[in-house]
Amino acid sequence: MKQFSVPAPVVSTGSTRAGTLPPDERRRAARHLLLDGFGLAAQERLAASRVVVVGAGGLGSPVLQYLAAAGVGTLGIIDDDVVEASNLQRQVLHSVADVGRAKTASAADVLRGLAPSVEVIAHSERLTRDNAAAILSGYHLVIDGSDTFETRYAVSDAAASLGLPVVWGTVLGWDGQVSVFWSAAPDGRAITYPDVFGPQPPEGESCATVGVLSPACGVVGSTMAVEAVKVLTGTGDPALGRLLAYDARTSAWDTIELAPAPSDPAAVLTAEALRAAEVVEGTALAPSPAAPEPEAVPGASAPASGAPRPTPDEPAGPGVLLLDVGLRPGAVPGAVFARLEDLAAGNLPPELLDHPVDEPVVVVCERGLRSRGAEQLLRAEGWRDVTSRAILG
Repeated sequence: MKQFSVPAPVVSTGSTRAGTLPPDERRRAARHLLLDGFGLAAQERLAASRVVVVGAGGLGSPVLQYLAAAGVGTLGIIDDDVVEASNLQRQVLHSVADVGRAKTASAADVLRGLAPSVEVIAHSERLTRDNAAAILSGYHLVIDGSDTFETRYAVSDAAASLGLPVVWGTVLGWDGQVSVFWSAAPDGRAITYPDVFGPQPPEGESCATVGVLSPACGVVGSTMAVEAVKVLTGTGDPALGRLLAYDARTSAWDTIELAPAPSDPAAVLTAEALRAAEVVEGTALAPSPAAPEPEAVPGASAPASGAPRPTPDEPAGPGVLLLDVGLRPGAVPGAVFARLEDLAAGNLPPELLDHPVDEPVVVVCERGLRSRGAEQLLRAEGWRDVTSRAILG
C-alpha cells in the first residue's frame, strides 16, 4: 500500500505542538495512539497541521467537526453566508438559535466547544479567483465543500499554483463523490480538478433545486475528513488518482481510477486503437492503463435514464463505436460525444444504447483521464469490450 503525505508542517521551536503532545491532548487522542499504523507521530502531525475548509454547510459541517475532534491544530473556515432555517436539515454544525448568524461564527463556537485547543480562523468572505491564493497560502491542505463551479475552479487553480493538496467532495440528491487532487503529488498522480472535469461549465442543478438526502452529506463529508487525515499523516492510501462515487439508494461506493497523462508520446498504437483510427482519419491514439473487469466494479446498476440496455442477442453493430468524452464537442470527427458527468448519471447517448454489448467501444479524450473513468462506467453498465485512449495527435 502506497503511503505519502504533504511535507511535514513547520512548527516553531517554542510551540507546545512540536516534539510531544501535552498529557491532556494525549488523553483526548488515546484511541488514535492505540490505532495500528497511526500512533503518536501521526497525531503530532495532525496537531501541527493547518487545514482550511471551503464552506461550512452540508459537507463542511461533518468535515470540521471530525477534524477538530481528531486533533488538527488549526482550522480555517471560509464562508460568506448566514444560517437559514432550510440549512438545518443537513448542516449539523448549526442550530435553531443560529438562524441569521454568520456560518463562520456559528461553526467557530461549536468547534471551540468540541476541542478548546484548536485554533479556529474565520474567513467570513466569499472565496474568488482574486482572493483565493492569498487565503489558502497560509495552510497545508484545502478541503473543498463548496457548491458552485465558480468556487471549485477558483480553489483548484489557487491550490495548484501553491502546490497544495485538495480534498474535494460533492453531494446532490442521493449521490456523492470524493477525490483528492494535488498538482504536486508524487508517483505520477498529479491530477487536478479540471484535468478530470474539463473547463468550467455553466452553473447547473443544486440542492436548492433538486434536493439532497441529509445523512448523505454526513457520509460524504466524513469520507472527506478521512482522506484529509490520511494525507496529513501519511497513513493509509489517499484517494489520489481515484474518484469515489457514493449512491445512497444502495449504500454502495464505486471507484473510478483516474489515469495520469501519458508520459510517452511515441507509444505504439494497440490493435484496438488502430481499429478506432480507421474510423477517425488522422487521429493518433495511445493506450491508457487497463480497467478492471466488470465484475470488479461494485454497485453496478441500470442507466438512470431508464433507457433499455443493449443485450448480447441484438444484431451486431457496424463495428467499433468511438465515444468522445473530451473537453470540446466535435473535436474528434466521426465520434459520438458525451459528457463524463452525463455517463455517470446514466444519461447514455442513443448511439451507445444501440451498440451491442459484445461489439468494441473505444473511449477517447485529450489526456486519457475522462476516457479512463468512462471506460469503467461503461463496463459497469454491461459493455464487455471497452478500451480508453488519450488523443496524442
